[in-house]
Parts: sequence; structure tokens; C-alpha cells
Amino acid sequence: MKINWREKFVAVAIHFLATLAVAGIAAALIFLVWFPGALAQMVGGSKLFLIVVGCDLALGPLLSLVIYNKQKSRRELIIDYSVVALVQLAALIYGVLVVAASRPVFIGFYKDTIEIVTAIELDDADLAAGTMPEFRTKSWSGPRLMSVQSPSDPKEREQLIFSALAGKDGQAFPKYYRDYSSAKAGILLKSRPLDSLLEGSGASRASLESAIAAIGRRPESLRWLLVHHRFGFGIALIDAQTTLPVKYIAVDPTWVK
Repeated sequence: MKINWREKFVAVAIHFLATLAVAGIAAALIFLVWFPGALAQMVGGSKLFLIVVGCDLALGPLLSLVIYNKQKSRRELIIDYSVVALVQLAALIYGVLVVAASRPVFIGFYKDTIEIVTAIELDDADLAAGTMPEFRTKSWSGPRLMSVQSPSDPKEREQLIFSALAGKDGQAFPKYYRDYSSAKAGILLKSRPLDSLLEGSGASRASLESAIAAIGRRPESLRWLLVHHRFGFGIALIDAQTTLPVKYIAVDPTWVK
């Protein structure tokens, strides 16, 4: 029997577009809500999503190339495509859940940096000890702002030091979380003017200037802080008056002393 490749490829194209539409909905959730701005690049959301969607886009249309046959009855095609759709949906849901485990749930000031805390870094027992209701749950609607206050008790401070050496510092303990606004004085003290960021930035200068210009504000109205996340470092541009984060930049400012 002669294979009608034209019809098969039309079926593949339709399937690909349908899969792409579903992937677009997932992308909107991931990049507009869970990983806004440069956070996706910083904590790996972009890479995870590309892997998930890449597999899904390949899986469905390729199976469509195999199963489509105009000689099949409508019932047979419905059954075949229903099975493929279920496999794709299961793969997409699993992938999105993997991405969700890496989503930033808290962003806060600690010592002299902005810390990005992802869902996978927080234990349920530690969450239960959160100082406020909003610090006891992992947000599904985007990261929440907070600040981290080091314990005043000497023994507790010592325990935290040993915990930090083991890889679990204060930002992983919601019992130390406070309102972001309570750290305003500390943020203003530790943040720096943009000139100190641009000076000596070399090859990164053009991209930094472009990111700053995109905000559409005078440089003197902004300051910056180092961002720390589970994969390294980045930059946070903050409002010089309110100290609220304005923009994140996925560049490690290694040139700054």
C-alpha cells in the first residue's frame, strides 16, 4: 500500500501546532508567574522548560507521523490520538511539576545580598515555623518578598553558622523571615550606586547598560545588590527610595570587589 506522505505531514503539522498551543499556556504560567523576568535564566527555569517542551513537541508529532492513516476509521483515529494526547499530557504535567519544584517562592535581603529561595530548598517542618502566615506556605502566584533577620541568641547563631557550613543558611529557615520593609535601612546601607557596577564591567557593560535603559528611569534613582541563588550569582536593581527590586539581571558581577 502506497503511503501518502503529504497527508501524514499535514497531520503532523496540525498536531505540532496543537501541542505548541498547550505549551504556550504552560509557558505563560512558568515565565509570567513562577519565573518572572531574569529569574528563569538564573535558577534554571528556562532550561527545564525547554527540555520538557522539546520532548513533548517531539513526542506527539512523531507519533502522529506513525499512527495517521486515512484508511483508518474515524473511531480508530480518535482512539489512537486520545492515547497519544494522554501520553503527552502526562509527560507535560510531570515536566511542569519538575519545573514547579524549582520555582522561586521567596526573594529577600539577607546580610548584604538578595537571596532567591526556591521551593525545593524549603522543608515543610521549617515552613511550619514561619513567623507570619505568608511565610508558612510556598507561593504558587510568584515569589514573595521578605528579609532574613539573624538570631540574637548566641547559641542559635552558632547553630546557624554550622548549618550554613553544611549548605543551609538563614534564607532556608522561615522562622527568621521578616517583612521586607523592615530591612530598608540595611538595604540602603549595603546597596551600591550603578557606577560601581558598570565600572570595569568590560564585555558585560553593553548588556548591563541596555538592561538599565530598558527600565526607563534615571540611573541615579536606582541602586544594585548582589543576588545569590542555588546556581550562583546575579544582579538586582533596586529603587533607591523604596528599596524594592525593580529588575533582575542574570549576570554574575565577578569584576566587582
